[in-house]
This record gives sequence, structure tokens and C-alpha cells, in this order.
Amino acid sequence: MTRLATAVAVTVALALAGTTVVGAHSEYERSVPAAGARIPRSPTKVDVWFTQELFRRAGANTLAVLAADGRRVDDGQAGIDADDRSLLSVALLEPLVPGTYRVEWQSLSALDGDTAQGSFEFTVDPTAPEPTSAARAESAADEAPGLTGSATSLTWLAVALPAALLGGLLLVQAARAPFEGES
Repeated sequence: MTRLATAVAVTVALALAGTTVVGAHSEYERSVPAAGARIPRSPTKVDVWFTQELFRRAGANTLAVLAADGRRVDDGQAGIDADDRSLLSVALLEPLVPGTYRVEWQSLSALDGDTAQGSFEFTVDPTAPEPTSAARAESAADEAPGLTGSATSLTWLAVALPAALLGGLLLVQAARAPFEGES
């Protein structure tokens, strides 16, 4: 019975370890403009990537771009990208004047159904240096559809599949082994 109990305990522990990976909320991963960035001119939109795919439900995933006085400067129409469900974007109403802007976000994970929220700031400063060609290439790569949500699913599979296989093997071994006290 000890082997069976050990096999069950190991299987449960491995299953819980897999649940921890999947159970994480859809948190901020990166954005354009980046959190804390100082950029020389106004963007036309704000893009935010999250660590998991977002659930499509009206009003559940939001982005609000706020000026220093609290006035909203985006069009209020944040949308999930059709090709990359971990990307949420919102257009700006007009070019931003120099100053610091706060982006407030809320996300609803398609994987675990949990919400998360947070914020970050960026600054439009005409005296900020122009991005280098390497920074522009990195920014373009950030704007390309990514595999963030798919990568999260693959991470879950990479944990759950071996855990299930190992648990199954341990259960088979425990079932074949004679119980204590039997010969």
C-alpha cells in the first residue's frame, strides 16, 4: 500500500505543479510604447501584450490612456488582435502633446478566467533621442504577432503531459508490486 500511496502523492504533486503554471493571470508582458519609455513623438496607438491569451467578452479587457490631468486621450475602443489574442490595442484620439501618460489596463485570461489589472507610464518628450535602428527593429518585432498565448499553452502541455505519463507509470508499477505482508 505504501507504493500506491507514494504513486498517488507524486501524481497529485505533479498535477498541482502543472496547475500553477496554467493558473497564473494574464499579466502585462510588454508594450509599445514600453513601460517607462521616453519617446520623441506621439504614437498613434498603444499596444499591450499579455502573458496569456485574452478572453473575448465585451468590456472585460480594457486599455485607457490618461493625460497627467486624468483626461482620457484614447478612443475607448480597445480591441484584441485577431491573429494574436495576447495583444490588446487602443488608438489615440489625436497626437499627444509632450508630457507623461498613464496606461491603465485590465485583462481577462482565456486560460483561467481570472482578471488582472495594472498600469504603466510613458513620456512624450521632443528632446528624447531618436530610437536607434536596433531599437526600431526590436519595436517592429514587438508589434509582429507573437506566440505568447500559444507558448503558454505549450508550457502547460510540457508540464502536464510528462506529469500524467510519470503518474501513470508509477500507478502501474504500484499495482504490479505485491503489497506489504504478501509474498
